[in-house]
Amino acid sequence: MGIDGAYVRGWGQTQPVLVALDMGTGQPVTVGYVDEKDPQAVRKFLEPLMQRLGVSVIVSDDLSSYKQVAQALQLAHQICQFHVRHWVGKTLHELKEKLPTENVHLVEEIKQIIQDLPIEGDKRLIAMYRQMPPSQRGKAGSEYTPVEPLRYLLIRLAENWAHFRVFDWQPDVPWTNNPTEQVIGKMKMRARTVRGYKNWSGMVSGLMLAGVGVA
Repeated sequence: MGIDGAYVRGWGQTQPVLVALDMGTGQPVTVGYVDEKDPQAVRKFLEPLMQRLGVSVIVSDDLSSYKQVAQALQLAHQICQFHVRHWVGKTLHELKEKLPTENVHLVEEIKQIIQDLPIEGDKRLIAMYRQMPPSQRGKAGSEYTPVEPLRYLLIRLAENWAHFRVFDWQPDVPWTNNPTEQVIGKMKMRARTVRGYKNWSGMVSGLMLAGVGVA
């Protein structure tokens, strides 16, 4: 099941919704009045769907709320690789201009690892982390440097590596959440044409109608 959050115009202001998509059919299962940043609300929304439909894998971006819920419900969690490549690429671009010369080569190495998604990519990332000089952060007289966010990036990617590659050992799982995002795009377009929904029942009916038949 693909899940992703969106903000849709309704009853005078922007409202948070959470869309659940059947990745097999490409059709929306349901839409919830849920803020995707709230892990408790996401779990309350997802748990009955998991039980009723036999969901064993969710596909989403790497928002922390999804990670917490997947772990709590013992679901496999494929993190959308399009999303990962986007934010990692942006982060590395910003860091490259600030890093000391001796660390710049790591930028290209990280890009290649994310591109290839090797089985033991996490071990390579950890090895890169260990090759860097010890952190001076928190020590008296030390200054914050661009090397620190690079350290954090390496650890973050290594810790999430298993969630990047679920598609490799579960063939029916897509490696991106693009189908869900495409359905949400249709839903947002529908919301604009009606100039905002007047109530929740009208919103959920309109959004579901817009999403059906996208695949």
